[in-house]
Amino acid sequence: QKLVSSAVLRPETISIALPVTVSKPKISNLPSVSSLKLIATGYTSFYGSSRARVANVSIAAGKLDGYVVPVGEQFSFNDAVGEISSETGFVEGLVISAGRTVAGVGGGVCQASTTTFNALYKAGLPVIERNQHSYKVSYYNDVAGRDAAVYYGSLDLRMHNDTPGPLIVRASTKGSTMTVQVYGVPDGRKVNLSAPRTLSRTPAPPAVTEFNATLPVGVRTQVDWAVEGSLVTAARTVTRAGGTSQTDVLTTRYRPWRAVYQ
Repeated sequence: QKLVSSAVLRPETISIALPVTVSKPKISNLPSVSSLKLIATGYTSFYGSSRARVANVSIAAGKLDGYVVPVGEQFSFNDAVGEISSETGFVEGLVISAGRTVAGVGGGVCQASTTTFNALYKAGLPVIERNQHSYKVSYYNDVAGRDAAVYYGSLDLRMHNDTPGPLIVRASTKGSTMTVQVYGVPDGRKVNLSAPRTLSRTPAPPAVTEFNATLPVGVRTQVDWAVEGSLVTAARTVTRAGGTSQTDVLTTRYRPWRAVYQ
């Protein structure tokens, strides 16, 4: 970029030589299409989302679609989708930041990471990194305790591909549903997901009202919404072809969230 920028300012420049770095592909050959099978599918609904949020979910799905995870390596959501910024096509929506629900570029991308997590979790892949949301987001009620928050450069979703072949992730949106499918080489493992259990609930704190000098006189608006806190567990049992099984439990403690008016 510096070479091009400097060359533009020199009218006498006819050509420039750009340095090239050649990287080898991680996968030298893919298995035959006939050997790839649908291993698991994850669904979530974004019904009622704003237009900005719908746009971000669709953009993330498009970037994720077709991502390949080599044998023995990690799936990284941040690597698959890339930087979340206006320069990469994302728009401003609502995000959770510093204890508040605020406007931020990429609001809704966590719909894609949550859907992806549920697909990979159903596939029986070991979890390396999974981060919950601060509070229980209504879009993920059907997968409570199995949500996955991401924040580029800080929070990631990472899973280990311990299957006998590479995994191909397919992602799409249709209507108000996002779907993530995982294709690979089956190894006979069986996965059983138990329904999430809510062990305790905590009422939301009382609402607060803040002064906002930018609002017209007499206008009152809601900028954050009350959600009760809860302790939720979600269990998964993976049984291998040889008969050995292992159960892991995700424990998620959602914070009680207060309503805020201005």
